[in-house]
Amino acid sequence: MKDFDSNRIYQTLGDEFKNIYIVDCEDQQIHTFKETLKLPGFSSYTSYNDAMNQYIDDRVYEKNRDMLRMALSFNSLFSRLEKTEHFNIHYQSKNDSEVHFMYSHFGRVMEDGRLSQIIIGFANEDLDIRRNNIDMFNNALPSNGFKRKVLIVEDNEINREILRVTLEDDYDVLEAVNGEEGLNILSQYYKDISLILLDVVMPVCDGFEFLSRQKSDSLLASVPVIVTTGNNSQEDELKCLGLGAVDFITKPYNARIVKSRIDSVIKLRESSMTLAAIEKDELTGLYTRQAFYHHARTFTHFMTEEKFNVVILDVADFKLINGTYGTKKGNEVLVYLSNAFRYYVKNGLLTRYEGDQLLGLFHSKVKMDVERINRNINKIAEEAPIPNIRIKVGIYEDVDTNLSIPIICDRALMAEKSISKDFKTNVAFYTDELNQKQLAQRQMENDFKSAISNREFKVYYQPKYDVNTENIVGAEALVRWQKLDGTLISPGAFIPLFESDGLVVHLDEYVFESVCQFQKERMENKLPMVPISVNLSRASIHFSDVVDRYVDIVNQKQIPFECVPIELTESATLYSEKILEITDQLVNAGFTLHMDDFGSGYSSLTSLNELNFSTVKLDKSLIDYIDQMRGKKIVQQAIDLGHGLDMKVVAEGVESKEQKDCLKEMHCDMIQGFYYSKPLKQEDFIEKLRALSSSFLV
Repeated sequence: MKDFDSNRIYQTLGDEFKNIYIVDCEDQQIHTFKETLKLPGFSSYTSYNDAMNQYIDDRVYEKNRDMLRMALSFNSLFSRLEKTEHFNIHYQSKNDSEVHFMYSHFGRVMEDGRLSQIIIGFANEDLDIRRNNIDMFNNALPSNGFKRKVLIVEDNEINREILRVTLEDDYDVLEAVNGEEGLNILSQYYKDISLILLDVVMPVCDGFEFLSRQKSDSLLASVPVIVTTGNNSQEDELKCLGLGAVDFITKPYNARIVKSRIDSVIKLRESSMTLAAIEKDELTGLYTRQAFYHHARTFTHFMTEEKFNVVILDVADFKLINGTYGTKKGNEVLVYLSNAFRYYVKNGLLTRYEGDQLLGLFHSKVKMDVERINRNINKIAEEAPIPNIRIKVGIYEDVDTNLSIPIICDRALMAEKSISKDFKTNVAFYTDELNQKQLAQRQMENDFKSAISNREFKVYYQPKYDVNTENIVGAEALVRWQKLDGTLISPGAFIPLFESDGLVVHLDEYVFESVCQFQKERMENKLPMVPISVNLSRASIHFSDVVDRYVDIVNQKQIPFECVPIELTESATLYSEKILEITDQLVNAGFTLHMDDFGSGYSSLTSLNELNFSTVKLDKSLIDYIDQMRGKKIVQQAIDLGHGLDMKVVAEGVESKEQKDCLKEMHCDMIQGFYYSKPLKQEDFIEKLRALSSSFLV
């Protein structure tokens, strides 16, 4: 045998293969060119067929053995390499009960126009190739630049042979003897298969089941199918069309018709779509969500003994980044994060899950370490293209692979969402308790409509007291949820949920309408009335026609606008042109406005100056420190500020006589809190009004 041309071999294979063998086509014997890890069977001067069969028996996963024996016999290999320069074969290897993703690359050396040597490179994608350990597995057979590939799925050997002979001059032909085998080949080589010829009547898995299972996977469904049938049943044709088939060819086959229809379908497909657009996200180069779902199913299916984890990475307030720095810089941040994610997440699949969310599925025997994850997050944030980005991570550890991939991903997302508003915590794990909480939230969302119809939401009233007279001079409307079976749901459970999903808009209007009805009944019965303020959430402020809707309710009830002041939270009224427009509309309609929760975090003095508030409410977090010197000074300054802007000042959360006396000394106007009264049911509030005459009546 002649000396090996090393440069030519490495030019054909690259340098990433640890095991490379040469087959002399004249004597069909194996010669070792490079052997880092000893493979069974592949010792020098061994017959190629004997070596390959021994390797297949010893290392290849049982389901792949027959396919490889047929594809890699010397005659098949020689015949194929006469027509194409190189190709890959992908399969699964099982060694010591551990499944690996493997592939072998086959190339040729030509001398004087004839095939003289076959080059074989072996790679373990889990260990040998320093890249995503399933990327190459899913790349399957790369395009050889000469022929498109057609998969024939046909149980009848004669029909299969006829089609193969008809097509092999123009196409590379793959063959399957039933639908089950066809789906396995399609799942592995879908990127390179241009078309499928599918028989309808087959054992194991017939054509209808094949189409149905193919259709359920968006990537597999991208490969067009022409159905071959021996009958002219219109019912079968319609059923196949409904399942995604694009054309029919009847038996016996007419070679010209077969070729013509295959050519037309392939050209139509290639002109209307590219598989890459489905496979990879254009910006980050990560898998799209649909492609990720497909590959993740394959990944978890073959690596049954591995423990898998899912990690989702999200950037807090990413819309603010786009708004501040521009979309171009926002995209730069996403690309940077994608590359960082690739670096830190090994042995797995990565996807741009949605928007700024990046998700990875990977296997690892090492337990996730929160401190290490936080260090990595901080390092990523420090080196980001813009300063002060906040990264949130949700983790579903040791996933239940019996669940569907979307549900597995949702669990990691659920963990991330649980800390999305938490400034102190950046990493969260999925737990059963978190799952129960989400199920309860979904149930609350499902029950919301009927709860509104059944008036399960009850309005409670917390009185506001004049500091000097200690008479009731107002109240705030609060909502409680009492289900028909008597179960009470805490506002802390449903209010944040409804604020996040938008249902709070309907709840706000429900409470407002209820308070207006209460005031109407008081007025019609000539009973004393005090202003009852109603909260308007951030979502409601920005809801279309909110002012018109609330004005219509007041007019329908025929009550004074002053008896239903509107409370807007400090965070919801950060000054903007939009907020100024809405608050002006409310005031011009006749409503009075109260700033709620002043001092709870934002304290926008611009909002106090520019927006038409008549009352400012000091948050409980300020009152809690009124017994301390610094806290007392802050509260005094806040009261003086309110009075200086001609506003009334209400202190919320007053719980002790000492707090009340201190606020009286500071000339605070009103007090609201448990010291005087907790929130009351409507009938109890009416009793309070009856027992205590008010010094301020509308």
